[in-house]
Amino acid sequence: LQIGSTKKVISFADLHMLETIKKNIEDHIAANRLLYDVPTTYTCHNEFHINWQVNRINNIKCKSLLDRVCFDHVNKKIILIDLKTTVNVYDFAHSVEEYDYYRQIAYYGLAIQWYMQEVLNLNSEEYDFEAYIIAIGKDSENQIRVFNMKNDKILSEKVDLINNSLQKIS
Repeated sequence: LQIGSTKKVISFADLHMLETIKKNIEDHIAANRLLYDVPTTYTCHNEFHINWQVNRINNIKCKSLLDRVCFDHVNKKIILIDLKTTVNVYDFAHSVEEYDYYRQIAYYGLAIQWYMQEVLNLNSEEYDFEAYIIAIGKDSENQIRVFNMKNDKILSEKVDLINNSLQKIS
C-alpha cells in the first residue's frame, strides 16, 4: 500500500466512529431529510466556497466555506446546513451562545445573498431561507440533534454587527 501526500490512513476506531455517525444521521428524521432525502428540485453543494465582497463597504473582500447549501429554484427556497461537533448535544444551546453561531449563520447568509445576486443573477429576497445546525456528539454514542437557526430578529442583529465590524475593518 502506497500512501500519497493527499491521503491519511485513519484508525479502525475512527472508522467505527464515522460509521456510527453516518448511521445515526441516517436514522435521525430531520438530519436525514437535510442530508440525504432531498427533493429532486434541489441543487445541493457541500463544502461550498464563496469568495465575495461587500460593495457598499469599500468592496471589502470576504470568504465563506459553507458545509452544505441547497437551492430550490422551482419552489424558491434556500437551506443552509452547518455541521458541528459537541461534547453534549443536549447542552448545545450553550455552545450556540458561547461561539456565537448565529453570527456565523448571518455571515453565511450574506455570502449566499451575494452569490445569488452576483453569480446567479437572482434576487435572494424572493426565496425562503432556512438554516440548521446538525450537532454531532463526541460521546461514545455520537448522538445527533438538529437545531433550527432561523430567527429573523437575532439574524438581523448579527447582520448589523457584521456590517459594523466590516466597516471598521475597511
